[in-house]
Amino acid sequence: MSTAAANSWPQQTGQLELGDSDLVIADIERVPEERRRLLASVGDNRWDLTPLVHKQTVAGIALSVVFDTFPPRYVATAKRLIWASINKPTPVEDLERSSAARSQLAPSTVCAFARLLRRWMTWLAEKDIYEFSAVTDATYDEYAEHLKRHRASRETVGYMLFAVTRAWLYAPYLPEADRLARPPWENSQIGRASVLGPANWSSENKTTPIHPQTMAGLLVWAMRFVTDFSDDILTAKALKATPCDVPPSLQGLTHYQRFRAYAEKRRQGSQTVPGWVAPNRPHMRSLAKGFIGWQLGLSPQETKSIGPHYLAADLAPSDEAHLPMPITGSIDGKAWTPAITFYEVEELCRHLATAAFIVVAYLTGMRGEECRALERGCCRSHTDPTTGQLHYRIHGRTFKGALDQSGNAIPAGVEREQPWLAIAPVAKAVAVIEALNPTTQLLFPTDAFSSWSRVANAGKSVHPRMVRDRIQDLIDWSNSAAVRLERPHEVIPADPEEAVTVKRFRRTLAWFIYRKPGGRVALGVQYGHLRGYTTDGYGSRVASGLRDVFPMEEALARADYLEDAHQRLENGEHVSGPAADRYTQSVHLFDRQFRGRYMSNKQAAALRTNPQLRIYDNPQQFVTCCYDQSKALCHPDRQVTASQHRSPDVSHCQPGCGNIARTDQNVIQIRDAIAQHEAEIDSTTTPIPLRGRLEQRINALQAIVDEHQNNEKAR
Repeated sequence: MSTAAANSWPQQTGQLELGDSDLVIADIERVPEERRRLLASVGDNRWDLTPLVHKQTVAGIALSVVFDTFPPRYVATAKRLIWASINKPTPVEDLERSSAARSQLAPSTVCAFARLLRRWMTWLAEKDIYEFSAVTDATYDEYAEHLKRHRASRETVGYMLFAVTRAWLYAPYLPEADRLARPPWENSQIGRASVLGPANWSSENKTTPIHPQTMAGLLVWAMRFVTDFSDDILTAKALKATPCDVPPSLQGLTHYQRFRAYAEKRRQGSQTVPGWVAPNRPHMRSLAKGFIGWQLGLSPQETKSIGPHYLAADLAPSDEAHLPMPITGSIDGKAWTPAITFYEVEELCRHLATAAFIVVAYLTGMRGEECRALERGCCRSHTDPTTGQLHYRIHGRTFKGALDQSGNAIPAGVEREQPWLAIAPVAKAVAVIEALNPTTQLLFPTDAFSSWSRVANAGKSVHPRMVRDRIQDLIDWSNSAAVRLERPHEVIPADPEEAVTVKRFRRTLAWFIYRKPGGRVALGVQYGHLRGYTTDGYGSRVASGLRDVFPMEEALARADYLEDAHQRLENGEHVSGPAADRYTQSVHLFDRQFRGRYMSNKQAAALRTNPQLRIYDNPQQFVTCCYDQSKALCHPDRQVTASQHRSPDVSHCQPGCGNIARTDQNVIQIRDAIAQHEAEIDSTTTPIPLRGRLEQRINALQAIVDEHQNNEKAR
């Protein structure tokens, strides 16, 4: 049997001596005064860490440690370790390798550490090991093999083992029996790879983009809610919140008497009462008692006290409980709904909040947590004094890279130095959500997304899981509306990979920009910056918050294009135009240096910066640009404002440019355009002057096709 590994810790005089009455959080200044009464003591069985949470974006999470789940003989050790993780800096400088671990742990990280520590202690107890000082190298090896046998990924096993590492790092604060020897995976001579196996980490963003058809359809409906439906929904919300005036004939009556009088009047008239169809009972119409009470000027509490016997059984629920308001929103001139019922207001408000979240998060490119942390008044307009153009800026907090002087994360984040630039629909979405929740400071509070919000979540922002669920609800509603409105082409298809989550928005936006024709032009238009599509610099991207997403996506998109181009050349594709030779040489260069290789960050940077590989497809102009700034006619100022970061301005492509190459694929696109123009000429609805212009366009395009074919024959 192995002996305990030599422990290099020197004797410490400042070891923890904790009494049961000591507070779990030693520095009470870390806790707001109103929360200090909630602080737990060391002797308590449950330590609540929520008083340390300063993030409004953390909601619905139980941040506590319960010690009766630990092996009894390890409870005292666990308390010392977890108390240290809360109050003492982790001596990460004692690691013999570089690490991104923070010395000061956030409350959620403390809870995660406690869970993994409990797992480690439980396993030791099953091996009849009850003191850390008795752990040997053989014990460590056996535990690592135990974790790997459970088929956990390398990353997960490494995460679990680092909890043991952290317990070892806290040894200076602990008595001798609680001190672990250095784990073998932290020994520089052995290394983590010998225990965990070779690393399979890559720099590529593994987040799966949302399918373009799914994202496009979702954005269409989200924009409709914000721009077309919102006025009606907000009107319905305000109308429902205000009971009707009591009719003169019912004034002076109790609420019971009002119901009796109402029922008698209906009995003498239509012999029906308003009804509604509950979502969980689609084939059954129920009595709309809440709506009737609202009509009679009663509060919801007064209405609930009314028993069903106050409305005679001979009155059948018939018509739906429509709110008396006009519908102003429409889709292509047709009202989006015939009416809003009393009972669907809350559901529509949740859909509207979700739609606003989608528009803000997706069209700004901000991270989900940054969006959830936005507050009322975050959107501010700014007029450019030189151009008179109106811009919108979103001010908020950022959490990634928010570190203090010691390199520890700042839980509450920091104010973003440069606000996000936004377009008018984003500003509209912010105004809508502010109107939807007029009393909350947070832009996206939990209450706006759920009618069953717990008191504990009051004042907290919506949780990511709730956003995910509400997005699916919005998709379901939109698909039903598409069928109801006879717009089957606008049904949102299910994403083939996984649930639509906000985490996937940024990668999806980057995918659209670099994979879809005109994507970079759309980026420029979206953020109001011509530089967004005329340069490769980060000027506009910093403002949009997407700088870290773009480089790899750009490299992957270019690699995909050049891979396809090489395959087409191998299959005999012909290339014409003044840059044809440069195009062919560039594609072959890509084949030699990059084709078939894994795209690391370093390789991606090499691909993006290689001037010979700057090939851009421009299907709108039926050309492929082999970009050389000195020849670029799309940049008239190229001789005086030369920059290595520039890329072609695809919105200003000039037919006589020396950077143009035309492939057989471009010629196929031209022929498709010719066929489309010919169909327009044959149409009886096409005006004669337009037919003449179309014929001129066909002649010009055909001349390009002929030139391409003649060039091929000459070769």
